[in-house]
Amino acid sequence: MNPYQNHAAMQSHIAQWLASSLSQTEYCKEHGIKAHIFSYYKKKFSSSAKQSSQLVPVQLLAHESVSANGISDCNVLRLTHANGFSLEINPQADMASLKPLLKLLRSVS
Repeated sequence: MNPYQNHAAMQSHIAQWLASSLSQTEYCKEHGIKAHIFSYYKKKFSSSAKQSSQLVPVQLLAHESVSANGISDCNVLRLTHANGFSLEINPQADMASLKPLLKLLRSVS
């Protein structure tokens, strides 16, 4: 596996670990990853996320559709990443619950 593939694979593993309820040690054992390698990448990605806090361009698109119950979702905020990940935020959502979610997304992007 070349370094880029290893980098991408470890980013994926860290995202999966964060979404799981497993400890870091349990996750590593389950996936056959050496704990010190996992820790290295976790720290590396955490450091690079802090250093790369910069603005990114956002494209706003007008889109309106009607859900199954006949209600328009034109007020829904939909964020879609180039990798295919998509997040939809309903205007009635509790904004306090979004902060930890966005923090998690920032740590794995």
